[in-house]
Amino acid sequence: MKKYETVDNVVGFAQSATHSGEFKNDLPISEELKVELLTEVYNDFAREVVGTHFKDFQELMQEYIDEHQIPEEKRHSLEHNLFWWKVLYQASIGVEILFVQEYIAKNYSVLKHKPLIISWLKQWEMATTKFYYVGFKHNDRTLVLIDILTEETLDVVVYDRNAIPPIKGEIVVGTILPIGDALYFPILDFYHFDYRAREHIATLLPHYYERYQKNSTEQEAFIHVLSAALQVERILRDEEEKGDKKD
Repeated sequence: MKKYETVDNVVGFAQSATHSGEFKNDLPISEELKVELLTEVYNDFAREVVGTHFKDFQELMQEYIDEHQIPEEKRHSLEHNLFWWKVLYQASIGVEILFVQEYIAKNYSVLKHKPLIISWLKQWEMATTKFYYVGFKHNDRTLVLIDILTEETLDVVVYDRNAIPPIKGEIVVGTILPIGDALYFPILDFYHFDYRAREHIATLLPHYYERYQKNSTEQEAFIHVLSAALQVERILRDEEEKGDKKD
């Protein structure tokens, strides 16, 4: 009997769209709210942000990608992860982009009745693009990621069916958001560094972050550290290609 009472109590604490409090990731959310957030709200919100701002940054992102000689099959992933870094960075310093506030204002007639969704949308403003180590795989879609900078362990669910299955031990870059039950999900699929570069990149990341954060924010330092990591990846790729030609 006690077992059923415990389950009922947990369900009772589940956050719903009309819940008046702040979104708390350590608490469960109702299945109805989860579906609404991951399909209707996420799709509409992300589509609007991309449609409104992507072209503004596309030339700059392509220059960055060309400079680092990213292989064709990885360009799309890096470009879109760079886009979300840029949007979130601009929002964090209050320059030009107020993407969350704009969306809430535009849809307030509906969202005013769903305060928890408003609170969840504001979580986007606190998100940052980071480097993660794939510490454990329950399966291709349920992972344990380790924040390389803070060593925080995070349970992550990849809902995108087209996402590239990660390899245990590899390093990825991306932006994750809370979805309740102490779980997170990536805004879009991660940029996956070549597996052979993982040890070199893991070694240099703390050093470069320490170097660049002396005179900049974590988000500003990120783009410099990413550049260094991409250079390491390219060097190792070039060495492998030269070795293949000799063979």
